[in-house]
Amino acid sequence: TAAWTTQGAYPQAVRDAFGFGASSTTALVAGGSTSAARKADAFSYDGSSWTTLNSVPTPLNGLDADGPISAGITAGGNTPGSPVATNTSSFDFDGTNWTSNPTLPIGRSGHATVGGAAAQTAALAISGEGGAGAGTSTSSWDGSTWTAGADIPDWAQGTSGGGTTSDAFVQGRVAAGYAEKTKNYDGTSWSAGNDANLSHNYGGAGGAATSGLVFGGTQTPNPGTRTAQAERYDGTSWSTDASMNEARSNAHGKATVSGGNALCATGNPGPPGY
Repeated sequence: TAAWTTQGAYPQAVRDAFGFGASSTTALVAGGSTSAARKADAFSYDGSSWTTLNSVPTPLNGLDADGPISAGITAGGNTPGSPVATNTSSFDFDGTNWTSNPTLPIGRSGHATVGGAAAQTAALAISGEGGAGAGTSTSSWDGSTWTAGADIPDWAQGTSGGGTTSDAFVQGRVAAGYAEKTKNYDGTSWSAGNDANLSHNYGGAGGAATSGLVFGGTQTPNPGTRTAQAERYDGTSWSTDASMNEARSNAHGKATVSGGNALCATGNPGPPGY
């Protein structure tokens, strides 16, 4: 029976942080923002306690990431003093150190990043807000360069997803009539999938295209009521799953999992929550 259990508290009260990892006991969470500033701090989680890691090279929030804790990649986000449209940064993490990658062709925030276990050599940064055309486009990473990827029509910020560059899904969008929508990717193009049961604007997500999970987020209109509800995706249909212990939004990140094992940390329990 699916269930969420309360874990050790994250060291900081932040929202719009990012995370990645292979399971809920080998996870990383970093960045985010408080009411006063964006953060660069990073922490790993082993299933019982948080450990300080090397900080991200620049404070970031509003981005997404994917990969195992020893081979993760970040894409986009907001940096202090810079408009969303110019935030094109990307970093690799090897379990100890962060390395700057070539920049994205377009700035993105409030988007989804997918790649699975091979994210450092193949990843997608999908939709979001930012530079001209960000909302209806993707950026593709081949291990050395970010280039323009397949268009994703009728999409924008507040989305989450999971999968790989050949088989992925995204769900949620901050717009009435779109918040429950799903898009599927086959490695070449995006197509419409079945609606989720609830809207999960700025929710969390992870897993594979045929065994995905979304959790939390807000209901439309945005900002609406936060939800604790999780839903599972089998590649075709959505089913209601166990609710988290606390309703929250703005808890981004990925789990490169093949089973039902996920971690949710940080987020927004209600405006102006952190």
